[in-house]
Amino acid sequence: MNEIISVVLDLDDKLTEKITGAGMDEDSMLLADHQVIESVYRLFCAMKQPVPSEFLRKNRVREIIYSILCGSCGRAFLQSAANVAETEEIYKANSWIKANFRDSFSVENLAGQRNMSISQFHQKFKSLVGMGPLQCQKRLRLTEARRLMLDENRNVTEASADVGYESLSQFIRDYRRMFGLAPKEDILNIRR
Repeated sequence: MNEIISVVLDLDDKLTEKITGAGMDEDSMLLADHQVIESVYRLFCAMKQPVPSEFLRKNRVREIIYSILCGSCGRAFLQSAANVAETEEIYKANSWIKANFRDSFSVENLAGQRNMSISQFHQKFKSLVGMGPLQCQKRLRLTEARRLMLDENRNVTEASADVGYESLSQFIRDYRRMFGLAPKEDILNIRR
């Protein structure tokens, strides 16, 4: 990803506009498509040398990326790379939520850290994770509270406070919605 971004940043502005906008002419794209194959071949040849060169490898990879961008798949390749970068940002946000689910946070701050609008961030998060960021936090909190009550014999009040709930009644309502029973009943049921 870093190499792709680096190559795109090094491109001439007019070339970038052609790739993303009006497109390249057919002959140039055909030539670039053939150059991809030649560059990959040279990369493999360089790797077979007795002393492999990291310098050659890195520059061949950049050459391949450049040829792909200028070829018939350039625009699609660039769009896919942008989607991968956004996907990586969403997974980083999800990892952060998993590590900090006990703490309060705002979706607005998470979106801002990822350079996305709130609606864009929420939509992409929900699409990739299967639920919104706050739903994800709630699920993590409730699952951990259940584990604390089962494995560490915490009472309902202790478990709810430990996972970050400020309101016991809200905790009980959310718990019942997720697991179908109030916390005490659920834990007794599981233990039976």
